[in-house]
Amino acid sequence: MLKRNMWDHADYACPIIGTCLSTAELRKLAARVQLILPPNASEYELHGCFVTLAKRSDRPAKVVQKYLDRKFMRQMKRFAKAEGDDALWALWREMSDAGEIPGAFWSIMRHQGASELVLAKVYGEVHMLSHLVGASTRAELRRLAETQAKVERLEAALDERKNVLREAVAVWKRRTMELERELTAERARREKVERERLNLRQLVETQSLADLERDRNALSSQLDDLQDRLLLSQAEARRQALIIEGNYREEALLRGQLDERDREVEALELALLANQHVKTPCGGVCPSQQGCPCPRLRGKCVLYVGGRSGLKGQYRLLGERFGCEVLHHDGGVEQSPQHLQQLLTRADAVVCPVDCVSHDACAMVKRMCRGSMKPVLFARSSGLSSLASSLTALDKACQ
Repeated sequence: MLKRNMWDHADYACPIIGTCLSTAELRKLAARVQLILPPNASEYELHGCFVTLAKRSDRPAKVVQKYLDRKFMRQMKRFAKAEGDDALWALWREMSDAGEIPGAFWSIMRHQGASELVLAKVYGEVHMLSHLVGASTRAELRRLAETQAKVERLEAALDERKNVLREAVAVWKRRTMELERELTAERARREKVERERLNLRQLVETQSLADLERDRNALSSQLDDLQDRLLLSQAEARRQALIIEGNYREEALLRGQLDERDREVEALELALLANQHVKTPCGGVCPSQQGCPCPRLRGKCVLYVGGRSGLKGQYRLLGERFGCEVLHHDGGVEQSPQHLQQLLTRADAVVCPVDCVSHDACAMVKRMCRGSMKPVLFARSSGLSSLASSLTALDKACQ
């Protein structure tokens, strides 16, 4: 069957170029067809040039068409076997649900048997999808920027603590060196005293007992004073060691908090990058759960107790990206404990943010989950990143 050419779809040239080719590919093709552009041409200007060229059956349009045929050869073979508008539309829905929109769009445009009605419906979906993806991407990028700013503030605090610790270590080292020098001097003085003691044995025969006793008492007093100073120096060294040990523990705690925040950011990024238009790629009827591309939480129900009521819509959306339903209870602020018990009977797992939930609600959740053998996770905070980390842990536990 003969195929339609790209220049036969002058009205669809813009979505074909914008959907099926990246900016890097357009620049590569521009060099191949020796397209002359201004030195500082923007991506929009590059896109506009190729849209204009695609409407004419000249060499640039033929080069682009040949490149797209090679790029989407596999998808075009599948569409070549479909006949009739119903078959083409069903294959389009299947491939678009699987995320293969560029290849499916190009194959539809090249198919000789596609009617104008099917082409218009496919173009309408691609057009609206570009609006939805753009709006959603801007919102997610804004939230990601806020999370990255928090991470930067934590890193700055950690660097400040490191500087304080380094200064403390430097002070401790200087003090230790001073104490070592004093100890060396004390040892030298004690050796000198010992030599004098030996010399006194030679003087015993020539000096009177009174003179010897007086000298002995003076030397004993001096030795006691030296020993007291040595004990004080050793106590000071132990105190400095305890201070350094405390600083090391505080640094380890900060590192743990930073690692936890990194894991939350990673979990939130994974949730944001997930397919935002198809909750269950397999449609919920995957015959093999181990080979299923859906999240392991698909079909599960997670109860979120506490948190901020203004974010409960975002809690539910985040749960949908993991394939599960997120129920919310405010922990007793406005909703009753009886309602919490009803929600607990429906839930497969429970998540509680420890910074925004009452003690009574926590105690009830622990008691009921222990009795019904349901998993319960206590999140570090009530933010979306913390919930994403908890859902990621539950998703891994289901594998």
